[in-house]
Amino acid sequence: MNFCLTLTTVKSMNTQRIWLTLAAASVLLLAVSCNKKKVEKVDEPVGGSGNVLVSATIKNADGASGSSYIRLIPSTETKYDNSNSIQVGFGATICILGNDIYVFPEDGPNGKQAITKYTRSDKGLTQTGELRTDPGSYAINLAQVTPEKLYINNYMGGYLTIANAKTFEQIGKIDISSYAYTDNSPNASQGIMRDGLYYLTLNQGGDNWMPYEGHRCVDVLIIDPKTDKVQTLISEKESGLCFPTRPFLKNMIFTTEANDIYIACTGYFGYNPQYLKSGFVCIPSGTQAFDASRSWDISQTTIEGTNYKPSSLYNTKYIGNNLVAAYVGILELSGSNPYTARNSMAVLIDLKARTIKQIAGIPLTDGHSVAIEMHGEEVIFSAFGKDKSGLFAFNPKTMEVRQTLQAAENINFVYFF
Repeated sequence: MNFCLTLTTVKSMNTQRIWLTLAAASVLLLAVSCNKKKVEKVDEPVGGSGNVLVSATIKNADGASGSSYIRLIPSTETKYDNSNSIQVGFGATICILGNDIYVFPEDGPNGKQAITKYTRSDKGLTQTGELRTDPGSYAINLAQVTPEKLYINNYMGGYLTIANAKTFEQIGKIDISSYAYTDNSPNASQGIMRDGLYYLTLNQGGDNWMPYEGHRCVDVLIIDPKTDKVQTLISEKESGLCFPTRPFLKNMIFTTEANDIYIACTGYFGYNPQYLKSGFVCIPSGTQAFDASRSWDISQTTIEGTNYKPSSLYNTKYIGNNLVAAYVGILELSGSNPYTARNSMAVLIDLKARTIKQIAGIPLTDGHSVAIEMHGEEVIFSAFGKDKSGLFAFNPKTMEVRQTLQAAENINFVYFF
């Protein structure tokens, strides 16, 4: 026997066995890895299904805490329940771009410090992104300013976050701290795009979330998304209106058919009896300045059908032809707890005629249910009334109201895809 040949053959056989063993192990590891991926997959659709997104809140007795949920439903012509819902931060802001739903963290250190992105399909909601937020920044809403770019408004911290619209990753910041009245944050609220520029309202609030007594005016930053630079700060100081827009309600800044920007101003939410001014300011089309002659303090206008005058603007929705569907605060109904008081009245406001009419049939509601959206030719109001709660459809042509969705919870957001 040729020893060298035999040894060579044995070595060759051993080598083959080793390679076969390694190959088998690789296949096994690959199979385990694939199975592991299937087990850990977390992007299965959840949150119900349908063409309507609803956010509901179950508040605690104090009204300042509780639990909130989102889910899709097929229609509002039904009774709501929280089955198949996704729990979110208490009173979390929700922003929608196309079929993408962005859920913001709740205020304070207890909430998840991240913005969660879900994408809607026929099967439900799939989590498709997450952007971590800086602790204490209080990210509150976002706007798409170019096809590739999002601006995220941080209520605290004195800056805007710039994110890639496709990857939902942070790509920059815009420092606005120098525009704050006293501290380092001017409290970026809601913004709107017009003629390629971003108009961003500043709340300029103090420690109690109320306007500074020494700064009762409306401040707006004009930002160029092409450069991510602030072009200018404009202010309306003549009317005495202040606190432009509420940061979690996107419809309080809007453009009309004439491309005029109107901004709804909340003032002191009706909780400063010595200063009840609230209403609208306007930046006319073709200008980058306020027209103070078009500012309107609604606190001096009696609501038709009642003996009340508004003490604040809680939410608005422009529905066309100079008409605004709104919730206004009523000082006489405020009570001792602002979180549970049913002091919000549904009204129809005419910007041209400067009239305010009560919408009979929509119950007085607390501040957790003041959502307003359009659906076809109807205006949909959420309300948490004493005897009825849920969603109510209002026809502005006939002034008729009907209840659509019945709910035991506070409905604080609704969107129709």
